[in-house]
Amino acid sequence: MTESIAADPDADLARRFGGMERLFGVAAAARIRQAHVAVVGIGGVGSWAAEALARSGVGALTLVDLDHVAESNINRQVHALDTTIGQAKVQAMRERIALIHPGCVVQCVEEFVEPGNWPAVLPGAVDAVIDACDQVRAKLAMADWARRNKSIFITVGAAGGKRLAHQVDIDDLSRSTHDPLLARMRNQLRKH
Repeated sequence: MTESIAADPDADLARRFGGMERLFGVAAAARIRQAHVAVVGIGGVGSWAAEALARSGVGALTLVDLDHVAESNINRQVHALDTTIGQAKVQAMRERIALIHPGCVVQCVEEFVEPGNWPAVLPGAVDAVIDACDQVRAKLAMADWARRNKSIFITVGAAGGKRLAHQVDIDDLSRSTHDPLLARMRNQLRKH
């Protein structure tokens, strides 16, 4: 299969992601292929988000996390396998994405986002940011940057410890409930 990818990458992309054109239309699928999305936090939520983006045909991803895969991650993080224990999460995720979408350009940033380094940790411009980190100060820095730059920004709460983790609620931060991480973020944003 690798030889056919090298021989005709466009045909390979069409086979892998042709369903996106049928679902969303040619123009929207082209925008998805050209998109560059940063995923901050490659853990229990971010690893699944990064994989979903790759499986949707997104053309470029920047993965940001300083953590390494641990055995305790195997029950909830898509890149956590016996073979990836000890690897940097961003590197393990890049290898997985290459198996799914070889044409996706993946940049890895082995750092934690902090108010003092955002957005400088990004290697370049991005079209959207998915914040899947678990640090309120980092979430606030990214949210403030996104607001000032009118950037697409999706922030997520914690999935750990949830009995119904499969029930995903998509809503405005002001209406989120039962998530202590998002509640702290919301309270801090209201103060400013």
